[in-house]
Amino acid sequence: MEVNPRLTSPKEVRALLEKLGHRPNKGLGQNFLIDANILDIIANTAEIQPDESVLEIGPGLGALTERIIPKAASVTCIEKDPTMVAYLKSRFSGFSLIESDALDVDLDALFAGGISKVAANLPYSVASRLMVDIAECEHRPVLMALTIQKEVADRLVSPPGNKRYGVLSILTGVFYKNTRVKKISPTCFLPPPKVWSAVVRMECRAVSLLGSAEYPVFKNLVKSCFSQRRKQIGTILKKLGVVPVDALLTEAGIEHTERPEQIEIERWVALARLL
Repeated sequence: MEVNPRLTSPKEVRALLEKLGHRPNKGLGQNFLIDANILDIIANTAEIQPDESVLEIGPGLGALTERIIPKAASVTCIEKDPTMVAYLKSRFSGFSLIESDALDVDLDALFAGGISKVAANLPYSVASRLMVDIAECEHRPVLMALTIQKEVADRLVSPPGNKRYGVLSILTGVFYKNTRVKKISPTCFLPPPKVWSAVVRMECRAVSLLGSAEYPVFKNLVKSCFSQRRKQIGTILKKLGVVPVDALLTEAGIEHTERPEQIEIERWVALARLL
């Protein structure tokens, strides 16, 4: 009986890729995570219970998949690369596989169908968009354990007053409490990316800071203001045609001279509700 290659051995992963005739696709963000310790951290951060269904986005060769399948009631994977799809089907059983770009999948329908957790090494080129898309789902997951680019992780968990604080931390922060769990060196991947990475934990708030009816105004406000983040909030709102600016800002507890990155989520929420 043929023994499966170890997906945490650089030598065996290289040999496997050669056997599959596959060169890692930069466009798909194919940097395969081969560090067993980090893979265990992601799987454990997701706190998967035996009765829970889990989604993995971009499983690649399945190094994380083989850790979450034994923990969960069911696992659904979304993989775009046909070579990876064929290999995953040959290596694993008892899981569902969606052969597609994650951006084209109706994620809300998957979560409505009972998937409550996400564990994934996200493709870096679309990580920010995927995190916002998932946060905006009506049936959003209760917990996500994700590997993303460290620079994006810094933006995700950044507090007000920090230059990295912005649209990503605010839009996801309406629905999730975000924390950074672990920094990851490029040497933990094959091939190594040019940047550091990080594991982040996104825990769904018991009560979202905004209702779904109010959210579109809030999102539009935040994106418009952060596109001019160096200007004072009063100046930005006047340019946007908001009136009466000073009265609205006073009621929201915001100073006319504050800049967007100084305003915490709760005050953005208050301002959006007044608008």
